[in-house]
Amino acid sequence: MADDFGYHIDHHGSLARPAELLTARSANDPVALAAAQEQAVVAAAHAQRRLGLSAISDGQFRRSSFESVAYDNIDGFTIVSGMQPLADAAGIAWSRRRAAPAQPVARGRLAQAEVAPVLATVDRHVFVQLPSPGYLAALGSPLASWADVDAVRAAGEALAPVLRAEIEALAADGVGYVALGNPLYPPLLTLAGRERLAAVLAVDAVLQAMLAADRAVFTGLNVPANFRIGLDLTDAGALPTTERGYDAKALDTLLDGNPFHRLCVDFPADPIRRLPVEQVPLGIVLSLGVVDVTDPTLETVDSLLERIDPVFGLRGEPDTAIATNGGFASIADQPTAGAELQTEKLRLVEMVARYYWGNEI
Repeated sequence: MADDFGYHIDHHGSLARPAELLTARSANDPVALAAAQEQAVVAAAHAQRRLGLSAISDGQFRRSSFESVAYDNIDGFTIVSGMQPLADAAGIAWSRRRAAPAQPVARGRLAQAEVAPVLATVDRHVFVQLPSPGYLAALGSPLASWADVDAVRAAGEALAPVLRAEIEALAADGVGYVALGNPLYPPLLTLAGRERLAAVLAVDAVLQAMLAADRAVFTGLNVPANFRIGLDLTDAGALPTTERGYDAKALDTLLDGNPFHRLCVDFPADPIRRLPVEQVPLGIVLSLGVVDVTDPTLETVDSLLERIDPVFGLRGEPDTAIATNGGFASIADQPTAGAELQTEKLRLVEMVARYYWGNEI
């Protein structure tokens, strides 16, 4: 089912940290930091509304990394060691990796503090990006663990009820959309990635294990009928493993029986690196990451329209969305330049969207 609330713009949640927030973090004053976070979130919510974005996030200003919303609120994650070929192939920094617990226990809510000030500030759809259970289970798994893929699958499926409970609570709070991020999929879906990993992993078994964990979120899920859950494969930029394109059979494995309402993918200028959109069934909203958050050059509207037009001709407007190719955390350590570039990139997404949806975005 396509998104019936006209949600046609994505930006994946993370925003460049304002200078005041970075200063408060370095001061080691929890009270001052909490106040700075609240102020930054409210300002970011208003800024996103003024840009005309379809849905608003808190910028992930309370997180030290995308994954920390889980690490900080679920007991049992531990520091990792040893070879980790899947995380290496996906380019995930060591600082973002943890080994998943066999019996995870949440210490209360995961993202309630993130969404509360946004819901109170703007009358717009609010969305949250969370790490998927399959991603959390696989990210910190050393090479030795992959000898028993079932153990990794079990760790992911143990995390699924924790994520499911948080999604249900977010829906009850008034959130309209949750994107589950899993940037470990592209190395398992691309020709070069699968070749690289085949020497050390049973790539198809690993892919199936992550899919089982991520889809387990939907088991018994109790949310309103118009609530949407997306699967986000992006992590700011094309990976080296996309250089020769995608494996059709592996992509079919991802898409067969897909329960997600939305699929967020990098859609770069190089056609070879693009996910083959003709394989994505209608009814899934395909969010195209056409604006590159890692490139300081601002793309032109015409170049983006030329890239996107064939997809709209194939899929139509209801099943397509326009996006950046990830969040802005990669430029978060450059608060001034980063914030300016972020605004221009998000404005470009909005401008391009208006060519297709006019005032309906």
